[in-house]
Amino acid sequence: MYDIRCAEQADLGAVIALLARLQADPAHHIGYLGETPSELTADLAGFEPSWAASSVVAVDETGRLCGVLGVDVAPRRARLHGPFVDVPLNHPAGSRIWDQTADALHAAAVGLPRLRVVADRELCGRTEHRRLAAFARRHGFAADRASGVLVADGDALRSLLLREAGCPRTGPARQMRSLPTDPAVHEAVAVLHERCFPGAHPSGRQLVERARGHTVVVAMDGDDVLGYAAGTARPQEHHVDFVAVEPALRGRGVGAALITELVWELAAARGARPRVVAAVLAGNDSRRTFDRLGFELREELVAYRTRPAA
Repeated sequence: MYDIRCAEQADLGAVIALLARLQADPAHHIGYLGETPSELTADLAGFEPSWAASSVVAVDETGRLCGVLGVDVAPRRARLHGPFVDVPLNHPAGSRIWDQTADALHAAAVGLPRLRVVADRELCGRTEHRRLAAFARRHGFAADRASGVLVADGDALRSLLLREAGCPRTGPARQMRSLPTDPAVHEAVAVLHERCFPGAHPSGRQLVERARGHTVVVAMDGDDVLGYAAGTARPQEHHVDFVAVEPALRGRGVGAALITELVWELAAARGARPRVVAAVLAGNDSRRTFDRLGFELREELVAYRTRPAA
């Protein structure tokens, strides 16, 4: 059995090496975590430098790091990153070692001050990751809807960047723009975000305040907000994290215009990237929009949640 302890900042290099090693072998069923050290660190616990204070690690008797579980806490929900456990895939005791280490990491993580006060918790992994599914069941997580990780690169990305991003018009006042400073617009975007993504991390207020560094674009008709899109830039890719359109206007091209404008804004503010990535829930109508824009499915993920008792 490995020793479990709180992470230290000095563990960063070993953690990145662990994540890169596990991700490189498809048999581990690790979802895409990024290619560079900064991307891997961001996926571990959201942002530096707090990742160490929000993570626990497993080490063997020689001090080699063999597992990690990170926690990213929002006001109403916590997201668990992992557990990631390095075990020999073909070893007769591999499954038992993975289960015991993952359970021990979880036991240590729930004792962290940041996680102890949040009863609504979430973890996410590839649908093929059976060990993670069993781990979720053992700890009271219920499977949510699956989502597809969609990617636009190469010719699809070039076509997207050459596309006209103007908002479809039924009146002369409609326009696409970066999120203005107007408090009323901030409030409208925050309310729409909470309505379309209840309990999401970040919250609507955090989104418009850019607490997690999101770039936000809005579709406006005069003073009215028709929809918004929000995304982030990473070293090797841009992420489309949220797209929401007022229900009465869906299916009219507003979502596609928002996605296009967001990709342009990210490229202008943060520089070009070789691909754009989005995660879309199974059955969500926006999947058709991404398909039309040339995005293709890379992998399927499933979220597991444990909610507080009613």
